[in-house]
Amino acid sequence: MNTYKFARTFRGFKPSSVIEYINNLERTYEKEIKEKQEAISELQKENEELKKKLSKLEEEFSKLNEQKIKIAELLIIAQEKAESIVSKAIEEGENKKKALLEEIEQHEKTLQNLKEEIKRIKSELQSVISKFENETENEREEESLD
Repeated sequence: MNTYKFARTFRGFKPSSVIEYINNLERTYEKEIKEKQEAISELQKENEELKKKLSKLEEEFSKLNEQKIKIAELLIIAQEKAESIVSKAIEEGENKKKALLEEIEQHEKTLQNLKEEIKRIKSELQSVISKFENETENEREEESLD
C-alpha cells in the first residue's frame, strides 16, 4: 500500500481526505477483485477443458489398453494354434514315414520271396533241363547203338 498523508484539521484528519482515501482503496480493491475473479474464471475454464481432455485421454488409454489385451490374447491363441498345427504336421509326417517304411519293408520281403521263388524255379528248370538233356542224350546213344 502507498503511504498516504491525510490533511489535518482541528480534531484530527480532514474527513473528505479520509473518505477520498477510502473511496480510492475501494476502487483499487474492487479492480483487483474483478481482475482476480476474471483470472479465476479463466483458470476454471482452463481447468474444465483440461478435465475434459484428461477424460478423453483416459478413455482412449482405456480403449488402447483393452485393444492391447485383446491383441495379446489373439497372439497367444495364434501361437497355440501354430504350435498345434506344427505338432499335428510332425505327427502326420511321422505316421506317413512309419507307414512308408512298413510298406517298403513289405515290398522288400515280397521282393526277397520273389527272388527265392525265381531261384527255386531256376533250379527246378535247370534240373528239368538237365534231365531232359540226359534223357535226350540217352535216347541218342540208344539210337546210335541201334
